[in-house]
Amino acid sequence: MNSAGRLLLATTLRQHAGLTKKVVLVGQFNKFELWDERTWYQQVKDDIDAKQSPQESLSERLQDLSL
Repeated sequence: MNSAGRLLLATTLRQHAGLTKKVVLVGQFNKFELWDERTWYQQVKDDIDAKQSPQESLSERLQDLSL
């Protein structure tokens, strides 16, 4: 963390995760994930759409998410 309390991630990690300026912190029990904000909301939308469609199922990531 820097002096302003921000968590700094290496460029290679940000690129690998596809992170841009806005991110979402998704936590559950003993872990958390950082997602690019647009990617996260698109994944949630896709999963909501899939849940409403009998032919498709939720993504593996959101199947494990408990609220």
